[in-house]
Amino acid sequence: MSTPGGSNDVQHLAAEAGRLFGLYHEQVDRLQTEQAQENELLRADLGRLDALQAEIARSNQDNDRLRADRDELLAAFRQMADVIERLRQSRGAGVIG
Repeated sequence: MSTPGGSNDVQHLAAEAGRLFGLYHEQVDRLQTEQAQENELLRADLGRLDALQAEIARSNQDNDRLRADRDELLAAFRQMADVIERLRQSRGAGVIG
């Protein structure tokens, strides 16, 4: 036996369940949208990190070339200093007094 009020209670519960399900759907949609936006931001950040890593690699290569050039220049200056010192000594300029 169903009571007349029981039918209204079931309708009320069904309406409430439908409303809550709708809120749940809205929440899921909102979270999915936020997650998609966050994923796009992360992809952009990853792209910037990749670009920075490439720039760092280029800078390291440049740095290696510059160090090699510096080492060559230092070796040349040392040779020049040795030649000048030997020249001074051969001319007697190395003796003070």
